[in-house]
Amino acid sequence: MTVILHVQPVAERGGSDQLLLRMIRDLPSTEFENHVVVPGPSPLAAEFEAAGARLHVVPMRRLTLSAPLGYRVAYALAWPVVVARIALVARRVRADVVHTNSLHSLYGWAVARLVRRPHVWHAREIVVQSGPALRLERLLAMRFADVVVAASNAIAAQLQPDNVRVMTDGVDADVFGPHRAGRFRAAEGIADDTPLCGFAGRVDTWKGLDVLLDAFPLIRASSPTAELVIAGGTVLGKERYAAFLRERVEAMPGVRWLGARDDVPELLADLDVFVLPSTTPEPFGMALVEALASGVPSVATDAGGPREIAAHVGEALQLVPSGEAAPLAGAVTSRLPAASSAADRRARPPRWTAPRPDYAGLFRDVSRRGALTKRFDPR
Repeated sequence: MTVILHVQPVAERGGSDQLLLRMIRDLPSTEFENHVVVPGPSPLAAEFEAAGARLHVVPMRRLTLSAPLGYRVAYALAWPVVVARIALVARRVRADVVHTNSLHSLYGWAVARLVRRPHVWHAREIVVQSGPALRLERLLAMRFADVVVAASNAIAAQLQPDNVRVMTDGVDADVFGPHRAGRFRAAEGIADDTPLCGFAGRVDTWKGLDVLLDAFPLIRASSPTAELVIAGGTVLGKERYAAFLRERVEAMPGVRWLGARDDVPELLADLDVFVLPSTTPEPFGMALVEALASGVPSVATDAGGPREIAAHVGEALQLVPSGEAAPLAGAVTSRLPAASSAADRRARPPRWTAPRPDYAGLFRDVSRRGALTKRFDPR
């Protein structure tokens, strides 16, 4: 049995949490034992436990160089204590491999060195805010990871591609697919023939939801009965931004603010157009490929992961400039049908069928060999 200690720096319903849960579900329980270190109570605790993972709470912070000086000082003072506590968990469960599930989490590499175990560092983010942050994370990842896993080629390009394995997350076709159409609209009282566009993802400033709200009146000018749904939980620390958006939504006819949802597969399958209006490059765009797997025509900004995805799905995805409401509105309007039905939506073919990554093979490789050859370039 191979014991994996996953260091998960946030406890939310966001993309990294969901993808870690999916990874654990895909790892054969007869071969792998999974332990997950989280910074606090996880809203996905029941799902992790049902997947056979055990959760361990160790308070952690995420460091950004844009954080106030006081926060950075507090982080530095607490860092060795946090590392020691996670290392204690690693020793107690007899971990064979340490897996850090975020490029921005700076604990796992030190834990792996303390307990003398190989370290898999999962890069799920694109660093755009700070050159120094990118250089620091690149140096640490290249020096202190036995394997760096990048969730897309866009991420790998920042982390010296010859040292990185690109492993694109797939979609569970039993969960996301056109067969889910009809349930969300029925539950929300949205007419079957209402032109419906929507967003699902975390509410954060860089997700471009303000641009989407700017675009929606233009969409309605061309399609007067169109509606927009926005689903997703708010990132910690972005509550004021979310409140600002909700205040705008309350004054806009045809827009529904749904908050965090457990029925995202049903929601996506009932859309006529999925919109990903991010104003900085998406590392990959998991919600986007879930929408495409549901057969939904999509619109996204032309940077990062969506650009890679477009190369695989062709006309199913239209790319638009970042931060501009008019091109976004035009692209969405051109894809909204004059009329549609649940039967039409169920008949749409899935547009994303990429296989799930072989994480079991990755962890077998790392645990069997102990550590892969390191290649370090300090540039």
